[in-house]
Amino acid sequence: MGKTYLEYLNEIRLSHIYKDLMQTDLPLKTILENNGFTNYKLFRQLFYENFHTTPGEYRRTHIS
Repeated sequence: MGKTYLEYLNEIRLSHIYKDLMQTDLPLKTILENNGFTNYKLFRQLFYENFHTTPGEYRRTHIS
């Protein structure tokens, strides 16, 4: 079965957030707001489900 609209939208948002985490020094709150997330708890849950780590840990371990 296909994805729901919300699943697809969150997938797109997460891909943009991933890019912003890797390519900018913007604070996470700013990145979330720029990409349409207003609920940090929901975002963190979605991020963890997709990347198996927290956004902060991901940024620290992937930026040299």
